[in-house]
Amino acid sequence: MLAGDEPDAGQWLPLRDDKGAPIQNLRVPSQLDPLALPGLLWFGPATPDVSLIEFMDYNCPVCRIAHRELDALVRQTGELRLGLAHNPILAPGSNGAARVVLGVLRISGPQVAYDLHGRLMSLRGMVDEPRALAQAQELGVAHETLNAPDVRADVERALAAHLARANSIGFSITPAYVLQGVALFGHPGPSSLARMIAAAKECDALICK
Repeated sequence: MLAGDEPDAGQWLPLRDDKGAPIQNLRVPSQLDPLALPGLLWFGPATPDVSLIEFMDYNCPVCRIAHRELDALVRQTGELRLGLAHNPILAPGSNGAARVVLGVLRISGPQVAYDLHGRLMSLRGMVDEPRALAQAQELGVAHETLNAPDVRADVERALAAHLARANSIGFSITPAYVLQGVALFGHPGPSSLARMIAAAKECDALICK
C-alpha cells in the first residue's frame, strides 16, 4: 500500500474496479470459505493456481456481462478455476432456474451444466424453471431424471447451502465473489479481476507488498 492510500469505508483492502471506484470487500473467516460447498459448478483446470467463487443469479443483468468476461479470463489465463455458486435472490424464477442447473450438474456433470449455464446467461427476459428445463432438454437431459427423488434431495441440500453461505458472508447483491479469502461485492471488471488473480498467484494475496 502506498503512503496515504488508506482503505475506503467498507474496504478491508484498498481495491479498485475497472472504473477506478473502490470495491467493497471484507475478509472471509475460514469457516465460511465456500470452496467446499456442495454443488459448486467448476469451470477451468482441475489443478489451478487460483480459484474464484462467484455467487450469481440467472436474472442478474450484471451477471450476464460477468459470465462473458469470466469465461474469457478462464480460457485466456489457463491458471484460473471458476466455481459458480447460486444466490437466487433477484426474481421469483431464479430459484427454479438454479435448481435445474444443480440437477443437470448432478446428473450429467460439469461440462453439460456449464453449457446450460452459458445458455441461461444468454437468454433475454425472465429466466425461470420452464425456460431452464427447455434448455436442459435441448442438451439431452430429460425432465424425468431431474425429478428423481435422490436428485431433488441433493439439489435442495446444495441450494440451501449456497444461500446460507451467501447470507452468512453478507452477499445481498449479485454478482459477488470470494477470491483468496476476500469477499468482493459487485463485479470489478475483467482488468481488476485479472490484477487480483495475478497477485494471488504471485503472493497468495490480492495486493502484493
